[in-house]
Amino acid sequence: MMTFTPTDAERAVQKLARKYAREKLATLADRHNLGHFPAEAMSDLAKRGLMGIKSPKELGGLGSSNVAYCLAIREIATVCASTAVTMAVTNMVGDMIFKFGDASQHQRWLIPLLDGSFTAGAFALSEPQAGSDAASLSAKATLNDKGDHYVLNGTKMWITSGDVAGVVLVMAKTDDSAGARGISAFLVDPNAAGFEVGRHEQKMGLKGSSTVALRFDNVLVPVQDRLGLEGIGFRVAMTALDGGRCGIGAQALGIAQSALDAILTEMPQRQPQDKELGTTQATSFRIADMATRMEAAWLMVLRASAMLDAQVRMTREAAMAKVFATETAGFVTQTCMSMAGVEQMTHDSAVGRAYRDARVARIYEGTSEVQRIVIARELIRA
Repeated sequence: MMTFTPTDAERAVQKLARKYAREKLATLADRHNLGHFPAEAMSDLAKRGLMGIKSPKELGGLGSSNVAYCLAIREIATVCASTAVTMAVTNMVGDMIFKFGDASQHQRWLIPLLDGSFTAGAFALSEPQAGSDAASLSAKATLNDKGDHYVLNGTKMWITSGDVAGVVLVMAKTDDSAGARGISAFLVDPNAAGFEVGRHEQKMGLKGSSTVALRFDNVLVPVQDRLGLEGIGFRVAMTALDGGRCGIGAQALGIAQSALDAILTEMPQRQPQDKELGTTQATSFRIADMATRMEAAWLMVLRASAMLDAQVRMTREAAMAKVFATETAGFVTQTCMSMAGVEQMTHDSAVGRAYRDARVARIYEGTSEVQRIVIARELIRA
């Protein structure tokens, strides 16, 4: 019989994340909602190995699976989505360093990312004119005359943790004539001369997550800090996004769960005295629809995650999971808002916060429209 039951080891990672989220992170979440970066939470997560869930234990990670990663992200996002997205991007950067990097890069960049020496990691792909169309980016890295450094120039936009990261994974063109095959990946030190941080974006949601523009003005990047071979940057980015889309799906469902939990807690107090929660059809149908869609979306996320763990091509399944889970989160949070009434319209309300936090999940790491393009393209190719 086919089952989507996590292993005991994966359940252990989930329990670790749940325990921290409920016992400690819950006491910090209100500060994050006011715009305070979750630095303390990042340190706590690193101490528990949750900044490198899939990285090997000998390097400081948990040596677990993508399924375990999604289980953990959902638990964290249910309590604080700002912490979850910071954690998710850091895990993604670490995964790419481990997968495509060499032993010296593991020592210099990955271990500090996992043990908390670096506050976070950042992934710099999007640009002012290259968001969804990643292959059209304009940032350039040109090898200097000595052949020992690349000179990096360009601007990146909407970079999570770009101002606090200990390492930034940057995609830049090294060959203008080669299209996507002319993109390379670089591990950039934020302390390098010419590395400039732009303004902090004032977002409608995920207020504790730091989002900035980055500008590279003749930044010298040592050749040994190129990640993988020259010209594989687009493959690095797409590999990261396949796994990342599973994580965003899990994050979105964690946000949706927080809204539904708030409604289930508050609704008994809002019902007429002679009515119990769920006894009116209007209420019970809405709750049933939300729970059903969330369960279906979660199974899609788990399936794509399990395929990734099995090293089976899952670009289509990841796109399906991402678009369905994030749009489900939008449906759930909007439905909860309409059920909760004016009390949840305030800045510090649980449902209001979930409503705001959920919206961006349909945009970053590939919009819903881009996911549909990917799905259709994969079906046509098949």
